[in-house]
Amino acid sequence: MGAGTSRSTSDLLGEIEDLKSKIETIHGRISEHQREMTALQGEVAQMEATRRSLLAEVERRSRPTEDIRITDHALLRYVERVFKIDIDALRRQILTDGVAKGIEHGASTITVNGIQFRVKDRSIVTVIGGDQKPHRKTSKAQHRGRRPERDDINSHLADYYSPDDTND
Repeated sequence: MGAGTSRSTSDLLGEIEDLKSKIETIHGRISEHQREMTALQGEVAQMEATRRSLLAEVERRSRPTEDIRITDHALLRYVERVFKIDIDALRRQILTDGVAKGIEHGASTITVNGIQFRVKDRSIVTVIGGDQKPHRKTSKAQHRGRRPERDDINSHLADYYSPDDTND
C-alpha cells in the first residue's frame, strides 16, 4: 500500500456505518416529507373544492335579474289566498257538464259563450277570452288535407252546448 493511503479496515467499516446512518436519516426525512406532502395535497384538494363551490355561488348570485320569475302556480296561489278567490268554484264554473262531454268525446278546443278552452290529454290547458285572438298553428297534416280544422270539430260539438245557457 502506498504512503498516506493506508487505512485500516476498521476505519473503512466505520465510514460505511456512518454512510448507512446518513442514508437512514435521509430515508426518514423523505418519509416524513412524503407524509407532509400527502397531508398538504389533501388540504389543497379541499381548498380547490371550496374555491369551486364559492365560484359557483358567486356565479349564481351574479345572474341578471331577468332570470327571476314567478311560476303560474305561485300566481294562482297568490290570487287564491290574497284575493280570497275560491279555486274550486272556478273549476266547477269552467268544467260544466257540456265541457266535460266535449272532452270525453275528444275535443281539442271547446267554445262556450265566446270563451275557448284548449284541451290536451283530457286536461284544459289554456283559456282564450272572446276578445283575444287565438294563436293558429297549422300542422303539416292540416296543410296536406289529412286532418280536419278545429272549427269543423267545434261545429260538430255544438250539439253539446247551448249558447243561451251560461251554467252549462
